[in-house]
Amino acid sequence: MRGEQPTPPDASAPPRAPETAPAAPTGGAEDGASLADRIGMIVGGQLVSTLINLVQGVVVVRLLGKSQYGVLAFVTVLFTTGRDLAQLYVPESLLYFTPKVTRPELKGLVRQSMLLLLGLGTLTALVFAAFAFLPGVFLGGREGITAPLLLIGLTSVFGFPASVFGPLFIATNNHRKSAGVALVVTVAGAAGALVPAALGCSIAWILAAQCAAQALRLWLSYRLYARLFHDVPTASFPGGARAQLAYALPLSVTRFAGLFNQKLDKFVVGLFFSAGLFAEFAVGSQELPLVSVLAYSVTSTMLPDLVARVEGGRTRAEGARAAIDLWHSGIRKTTLIMLPVAAFLLLFAEPLMRTIYGDEYAGAAVPFRIYSALMPLRVTAYGIMLMAFGQTAIILRIQVLAMVFNTAASLALLPTIGMIGAPLSAVLTQAIMIVLMVARIARFSGVGLRGVFPWGHYGRVAASAVVAAAPLTGLLASGAIDERPGVCLALGAPLYTGLYLAAAWLTGVLAPEDRAFVARWLRLEPLRSRHG
Repeated sequence: MRGEQPTPPDASAPPRAPETAPAAPTGGAEDGASLADRIGMIVGGQLVSTLINLVQGVVVVRLLGKSQYGVLAFVTVLFTTGRDLAQLYVPESLLYFTPKVTRPELKGLVRQSMLLLLGLGTLTALVFAAFAFLPGVFLGGREGITAPLLLIGLTSVFGFPASVFGPLFIATNNHRKSAGVALVVTVAGAAGALVPAALGCSIAWILAAQCAAQALRLWLSYRLYARLFHDVPTASFPGGARAQLAYALPLSVTRFAGLFNQKLDKFVVGLFFSAGLFAEFAVGSQELPLVSVLAYSVTSTMLPDLVARVEGGRTRAEGARAAIDLWHSGIRKTTLIMLPVAAFLLLFAEPLMRTIYGDEYAGAAVPFRIYSALMPLRVTAYGIMLMAFGQTAIILRIQVLAMVFNTAASLALLPTIGMIGAPLSAVLTQAIMIVLMVARIARFSGVGLRGVFPWGHYGRVAASAVVAAAPLTGLLASGAIDERPGVCLALGAPLYTGLYLAAAWLTGVLAPEDRAFVARWLRLEPLRSRHG
């Protein structure tokens, strides 16, 4: 499950406030775009990219044998974990520093960040190379994992420096460029995965293609960056690498705790179970794209505006309340989708797994249903709100406590209920963390528990989702799922959608601006507009 990485409380040694104008949107920026449209550009681009990745994943699962896919999935977990740990939050630091520096200083910050990440990527590649010569440690001693480990190391060398540009484009209001690069790279990566799999090549060819896709990402991103900053001289970033790392390193410690809580279940299964069982677990434990595309993309795109509101208040309390109001606007949008999707997935987990991946993956429905039960709480990135407040020391303590709980729960559950103990402990840990975060946000903002969350709106949406789901329990109880899982899913999805929309209209949770916003994007107005 995705964790949340807050920011250090005082940024230790943040760069000085610039005497000249702060970094403004560079040439080609969507200056006239509203916050909603800027979020829409990022979410829209990521939604298309995520759908491509989703289809790619399904096809690859069907093309590869279960053991082959288990190795590919586990190596991917190793890569993403190494990436998230080793980048030390350097790319995301641009979201914080960009509003505080001049454009020449920002250019110096980009150069500094790329050099740091190139070094970190090289070190990560060396670590993976060391693991490559100890293949018997993973997946019950399965051989054939050496070449994949070497390839994900090479991918890190290209992918780490490339990760600078997404946050940079967002921070300078070039959201469309960020979404465009992501889409091109996603299409290239999908082709690189599907063609070797269809031809019966080994997974090493798939990973080599992903490495090439990261090289393409680096090249495309740097060209766009060079165009945006071609007339800007380069000035040293105030404080140099020391100031940037002073901001990023405390956050990285928190990220380590968060990643431990996110990945412990996957490493436990990868270390103690076979490649075939890991394949089944990997399919069932995949994070639903809506979580990252909607909840996290919406909130992270709002971060500069949240920081501006906190710092722009005449008093700390006034700034905090203004930021809470903006945060609520994002929660209201994501809740409209996340809650009904969660209710549907909890009901139709088994026909979904069997229809998409085949009957041999029917067992994946159990972990999938467990992880889906957490979706009603994951309507936002709670840590982002504390990032805006600068209260990350508290989050670090919560993450450390969660590490202890997660480890204890895994040790207690695995011997008694087997592999399912891993997802159960992960979900319980995430739920406890979210509750603790909400309590801290309420206390720091001064709005209390009643004001920290849009409870009324959330309750009405939840009621609409439950009311829509109730009639469908009869369809599942009829036994149709056993004989025709695809038909059951095909009938249930549109029926549930219609019932939910009717219930949402009756309860008034679909506001006029929501309908107008969706209509504008269905007509692609923000993308066709000169400013959009």
